Amino acid sequence: MVAPKPQDPSRPSISPEELAEKLDGIFDEPAGSLAAEAEQLEAAHRILNDALQNN
Repeated sequence: MVAPKPQDPSRPSISPEELAEKLDGIFDEPAGSLAAEAEQLEAAHRILNDALQNN
């Protein structure tokens, strides 16, 4: 059985530049409808939530 390796708490799992790049990728596409905009916002929320939970 492989033991989990702890993450260095002083090093974030995602850099601010990587985070901005991911969010830019989501919002670069124009939302053609409210449903599409809601999907973009949900995707951005997931990325931000993951970044906050893993840092």
